[in-house]
Amino acid sequence: MLLICNLVAGAQSFSLAEGQSALVYSLPKTELCVEIVTEKITQQTGMFYRYSERYLATNNVITEEKTFYKLKSIKIITHAIPDANRTFSLIPNANSQLCKLSVNAQGILCGINVPVDNEVISPKTVVLPIKDNLKQATLLPLGEEYMMAGSEAKLAEGAAKQIYRIRESRLSLLTADVEKSPADGAALKSMLEGLAKMERELTELFIGKTSSEESIETVRLVPESPCDKKVLFRFSNLRGLVATDDLSGVPYYISVQPTTIVSISANPKEKAEKAGLYYVIPASTDILISDGVNTIFNGQFLIPQLGKTVPLPESLFKQQHLKVRIDSQTGRLLTIE
Repeated sequence: MLLICNLVAGAQSFSLAEGQSALVYSLPKTELCVEIVTEKITQQTGMFYRYSERYLATNNVITEEKTFYKLKSIKIITHAIPDANRTFSLIPNANSQLCKLSVNAQGILCGINVPVDNEVISPKTVVLPIKDNLKQATLLPLGEEYMMAGSEAKLAEGAAKQIYRIRESRLSLLTADVEKSPADGAALKSMLEGLAKMERELTELFIGKTSSEESIETVRLVPESPCDKKVLFRFSNLRGLVATDDLSGVPYYISVQPTTIVSISANPKEKAEKAGLYYVIPASTDILISDGVNTIFNGQFLIPQLGKTVPLPESLFKQQHLKVRIDSQTGRLLTIE
């Protein structure tokens, strides 16, 4: 349905009478898929954070729960879509190779008498698995003396003593100062990992816990003309990626600047031949994304909609077994055989 709408919207490129036979193709234009990797960081206080300095001699603890976001990286993937302004029709002719037109599933030109290019799958938004969870230990590994005390201070004291015992046990294993040593290296490793996990869980009751979650979000843009520092998206440390008109976020800008634009001039002495097929000379374009001060991404791409449309003469396609290959991503001419 979208393809039909595009063809209708591009009616200025060709006209067809109702019931008339015709072959229709579109030249490509580039859609920029900007993949933004963000990290959501959640900090959670430990239940004994008030006693961390007394029992663990540290004041580097999380004292309030909060969530904030970081921008990790940005990359651009290009995706070809049909250009409604460069959609053309051909009247089938058995004496011309133009009747062997090849287009892909989107209606984008691939060539004459050649196989169709495989369809490129558009990237989707992906949420990566959580690195760490926020689930706190619900049952403390403490003896009856502390569990029955009913005092938070007494529980904190018991948890701290348990941490010290775990450290002593690990040191005894590492120095072989135990009555019965582990059977082999694998058993020793397993025991050390178990002790480290218990110590980490108990220590988090004092200093707190930090977990992170990465996600990939995609912003799509079809550059129809060069631009300089256009707002692409906004990013908030408290909310992550926000809309371009949401002033709570810091703006990130995109600049699209062609570096080579081909200029084609006709020779007045040559008689213009009727066009049989069109292709594109794409413009080599620098794309830069920044926060206004620092450059986050800088790359060069071939953008067909910023380039020139070039005709191939109709007389060329009267040759038998002619093969013309067109790049369905950029619309440029690859080979004529």
